[in-house]
Amino acid sequence: MASSLAACTSATLRMYANHKEWDLTEVHVDIELNRDDAENITTINRNIKLTGSLSEEQRVRLLAVANNCPLHKILSNPIKINTAII
Repeated sequence: MASSLAACTSATLRMYANHKEWDLTEVHVDIELNRDDAENITTINRNIKLTGSLSEEQRVRLLAVANNCPLHKILSNPIKINTAII
């Protein structure tokens, strides 16, 4: 799951920056997944390193874009799993 989030984040940022023709030369995403069984909570820490000649406004916008990658949206909202044996 962690590698999927990293890949989705990276691809989303790359596509957005390319579309805007911004000078984003590299995206590096580190994911740390921590599970607290006692509290039944999973915490995901995502650190993104952007390389290139980007303004502060562009960096802020890319953070917002990262938080809208499809997998981030799924993981940050309630998830229901319906299971059936057929």
